[in-house]
Amino acid sequence: MLNKNLKIIAVLFLMTSGAWAEGELSVGAVYDGWNTNYAAPAQDNGYEVLFPVAISYRFTPDLNIYSQGEFMTAGDTYTVNGASPQTYNLSNLSDTVLGGELTFKTFSFKSIFNAAVNFPTGDTTWNTKEQSSIPPTQFIDSRYNGRGWGASGFYGISLPDGRGEYGVGVGYLYSGAFNPSYGNVTTVNSLSLGSAVFFALNRVMPFKNDENEIIRCSVYQSFPTVENGQNFYQLGTNFNASYNWSNPKALSFELGGQFYLPSAWSTNGGPLVTESLNSNGPRVYADSTYAFDDFSLASEIKYIFQSDSIINYNGGGLLLGLGPAYRLKLAEDSALKFSAMADYIYAKNNGSDSNGNPTSTEYIFWTVTTGYEMKL
Repeated sequence: MLNKNLKIIAVLFLMTSGAWAEGELSVGAVYDGWNTNYAAPAQDNGYEVLFPVAISYRFTPDLNIYSQGEFMTAGDTYTVNGASPQTYNLSNLSDTVLGGELTFKTFSFKSIFNAAVNFPTGDTTWNTKEQSSIPPTQFIDSRYNGRGWGASGFYGISLPDGRGEYGVGVGYLYSGAFNPSYGNVTTVNSLSLGSAVFFALNRVMPFKNDENEIIRCSVYQSFPTVENGQNFYQLGTNFNASYNWSNPKALSFELGGQFYLPSAWSTNGGPLVTESLNSNGPRVYADSTYAFDDFSLASEIKYIFQSDSIINYNGGGLLLGLGPAYRLKLAEDSALKFSAMADYIYAKNNGSDSNGNPTSTEYIFWTVTTGYEMKL
């Protein structure tokens, strides 16, 4: 808590010390709830309540400082192979991110450098405890971040091309020590999640009425996850591509896909060996939003192809989502936002019955969000 307060004070000091004073503060509340048909009656269910805070300040035209974090409380109930349901009631701060973004010229081209540090103000046991109850993270990422020290850096350059432009960038994600041990659930004493380097290429073409066409491509190369000083796992190279049409006054949509090369595993501290059957199936998705002035309606669909591997299951299934959003302008420099989303998730062979046989699971996951934004 002390570390978090010191970071907030540091950012507030920057906000009061620049001649180019401008910034933004946002606070909110998010409720997530879910249940599933995994047990009869449904026992695998839970809820999360988040209170996120984000603050940014541009104290010169070229330098922006930002920080974000949240307080979160949750209750997760789950069963394992027909045993009695277990419940975790969790309540803690998340990790805190503090970063900065600098714009400058590389020769005559617009450039950007972004760097951020992840401070370990969260609970490193949280993600391990909740993973038996929450929907698979292949469909919906965990909302909570309690992974310990970490850092990231990104450099990008803009290359004009007629009315449009290309953006080329390279970045590095560093993942520090992560110790998820709690009780007798795991014996892991030292774990460092795999860092990664990534490359990105974007193409932006503007049209009339603030419409834009955006094509994105990126590649992530992960480094090994190290457990107790030994290489344990290395995620296969990840390729991403998407097409986006943005229209703030009508229909916006994005179509995209992801493809993974086979990962590598180590057995009993031995060398990493590339798996013969890929444990990560490819995935495709489509998102759309239709705006009616301050009201909008969003939809999403994601399909994950079943992986080749039946030992290291990692994907296979469908997500369908639909929800409204509304922005209420309070003044020239402040607004309230409201949104909701309901997702249906079908995860093929994601669970097991009382006899240990694979069984598919269905989830209903819903989210209600409200947020307040204010210019500083």
